[in-house]
Amino acid sequence: MAFLEKKLTDSVARGVKLPTAGEVLWWCPETPGLGLRVSATGVKSYIMERYIAGKNKRRTLGRAVGAAAISADTARKLQITFSSELQSGVDRVVDAKAARKVAPAEATTLAEAVKVYVRDKRRAKDGLQLSARTKADYLDMVKKGGTNKSGEPFMDGYLYTMAQKPLTKITATQIRELNTRLAATRGERGRLYALQVLRAVLRWHGVKIPDSPLDKDTAGRDRIAIPQNKGNPTPIPPESLGAWWAAASSLDGDVTADALRFQLLTGTRPGELFGTKHDPDGLLVRDVDLAKGRVFLEDTKNRTNHTIMLSKQAAAIAARHCEGKKQGQKVFKTSTAKNVLAKINLVAEVKGITPHKLRHTFASIADDLVSASSVKRMLNHATAGDVTANSYIGKSENQLRAAWQTVADFIEESSKTA
Repeated sequence: MAFLEKKLTDSVARGVKLPTAGEVLWWCPETPGLGLRVSATGVKSYIMERYIAGKNKRRTLGRAVGAAAISADTARKLQITFSSELQSGVDRVVDAKAARKVAPAEATTLAEAVKVYVRDKRRAKDGLQLSARTKADYLDMVKKGGTNKSGEPFMDGYLYTMAQKPLTKITATQIRELNTRLAATRGERGRLYALQVLRAVLRWHGVKIPDSPLDKDTAGRDRIAIPQNKGNPTPIPPESLGAWWAAASSLDGDVTADALRFQLLTGTRPGELFGTKHDPDGLLVRDVDLAKGRVFLEDTKNRTNHTIMLSKQAAAIAARHCEGKKQGQKVFKTSTAKNVLAKINLVAEVKGITPHKLRHTFASIADDLVSASSVKRMLNHATAGDVTANSYIGKSENQLRAAWQTVADFIEESSKTA
């Protein structure tokens, strides 16, 4: 340890020579723990040190020369202040580091947090990313409304009013106000979906909001209940099934009508057949194996692959629309099923049947004809937590093909009595 010959003063500090390399510490002979750090680059700073619980704590007090320099007397006062703080457990360096870590989190807005969430979130059960559709839905939550490419206006995202708020500045009151506003303007389904997304993003980023109505630790009377989504299955009425199938079959050869019949026969999701905004391909020729009578759907809505065993009726429709096409072409190339479906519904005298409700219809028919475990597999529904289905029940391809054929035969037979 090098000591100065005289008491450390401003003039002494200015007179200390620079080292040829690195830095040198000079200590005041009269004030224990007060020193001067001198670097080869010409920087001179007052420093202090003391031992706390056997550990040496050294801190910079300020520049000794140059712009914003402090005096030696000021350095002595700061030494006393710093020393007292360290003794009482306050460490400015540690606090500053902690503040720098907290600052980015405090500055992160909800919109930025959602972007990071959809980019980095992995599902706990399989480590997969969120699906493209889910990512797009979440990002849309924090977008401002505007006009789409067709010139049609669309509303602000459900969470847009909070989009630019730092996560740590969101309050329980603001969440309750959001809940009230969404209930009045977006309906029950939209309200619940938005709150689910907000809760997921806050949890994932580790943000705890005092008395948050979305926190399970908040008293039940103060929480916003977010029940599991309940479906509203609306299949074609059984007494109208035959008429609907006959009406669709009367348009035999029409690509849209055939696609709708294929969907009813297989139970596919509309997006898997026609494509979606986020995954426009839909069913491609390469997905269909006519030789083995099956369709292979990769990375479906629940992030699993799904194989459909084609009934004779479904295979005939698929063969017709795959003929002469390349592997990367759509099996059913149609812009919208809306108009053709409306025509079929009108003839069959049924109302409100949409492509998704054809899936409801398939499931409802299958429920009466085949086992529950077969229905789950045919619909490609997740069986997480279903020990019996996952660990004990096995279904061969032949068993599942027979199940699909049973449903198809029932649908076709119903039209004969219509």
